[in-house]
Amino acid sequence: MLKTLFSMLLALQTMLAAPAECRTVFAMKTGVLLRVHVVAQDDTAEMQRVKCCVRDAVLAAYADAPKDGQTMLRRAEGLMPELTRAAVRAARDESFTGAVEVSLEQAVFDSRTLDGITIPAGEYPALMIRLGDARGHNWWGLLDPRLALDSAAAWQGDGPLLWDWSLSALLEALVRPFITIPEEAACP
Repeated sequence: MLKTLFSMLLALQTMLAAPAECRTVFAMKTGVLLRVHVVAQDDTAEMQRVKCCVRDAVLAAYADAPKDGQTMLRRAEGLMPELTRAAVRAARDESFTGAVEVSLEQAVFDSRTLDGITIPAGEYPALMIRLGDARGHNWWGLLDPRLALDSAAAWQGDGPLLWDWSLSALLEALVRPFITIPEEAACP
């Protein structure tokens, strides 16, 4: 029993020692954090405006749904009918009559920075919303940035408030008083 507990703590220490970038990748790949992309039909000012209206409606539908403690990905899977209705309704309210496609899919992304946190290039699950031919610029963000920021905030000693977008940050906050974490470690 004690040997198993020690092994678990050692594994946890290794995971927590990973750089923030590695923890962010883990959170993105497991759906703890979920990217959302809204791609406009084209780059006209009108379609860019419609894209923003659709984005706002989908984010509001997600935020207004009852919270259930699931990852953003699992929660979005359960809310797909509501998110789709919100996207279509917003597009129609803005007089867009083209196709509105809403899907959850694995997508390849370039490296991006959001609120000072770099999300490395890679393949991650994402909520994709495509308007018409989807040849215009896209808007991207996190499906629930407020939740991600609220749950990722952590104080470091007497220092300033730091942001860590990973689930492991919560675990680190809980176990840090009991373990020694090396300052530098390579990605596992």
